[in-house]
Amino acid sequence: MERKVSLERLAGVNYLDPAKARFYIKYENFLCLDYDGETYENLKLHRAMPFKLPDDYISVQDMESKELFLIHSLYEFSDEQIGVLAAVLKKRYFCPKISKIPSVKEKLGYLYFEVETDAGHKSFALRDATHNLRRLDDGARIIIIDVDGNRYEIPDVSKMPDKDFKRIEPYLL
Repeated sequence: MERKVSLERLAGVNYLDPAKARFYIKYENFLCLDYDGETYENLKLHRAMPFKLPDDYISVQDMESKELFLIHSLYEFSDEQIGVLAAVLKKRYFCPKISKIPSVKEKLGYLYFEVETDAGHKSFALRDATHNLRRLDDGARIIIIDVDGNRYEIPDVSKMPDKDFKRIEPYLL
């Protein structure tokens, strides 16, 4: 007799059942989960596809980054639970949108940026532009990852002033 095994089981994926889950914040900062009679504390959320599917395939991990569960979609949860999860994700994936680039300087293998964002003026350094200055989707959207792992977004490079675009154009592939 042939036994069928699901791809999820073979891959070790443990999808979270939203009907059995209750996420909450403890001590103002720690994500916790009551699930199927167990309590999990000090959890992290990690988006498997942060740019293409930011609300789907979210890994629920312990502090050692071991995946405990996978959330198929945020929208399978109640509005209250979506609020808890969205707040945690917003904090982890804070990504200011760049509107102007007054300055980009290259020195000793690093690019030093001065930018205006929706979160105010920011200064940051970037190493290895080929990996950390990325075009997404149709090439109009750009994500910049600085040396500290912070992300910045240019939602549509075609809407930037020409002089600002020319400052980053040499580093775009």
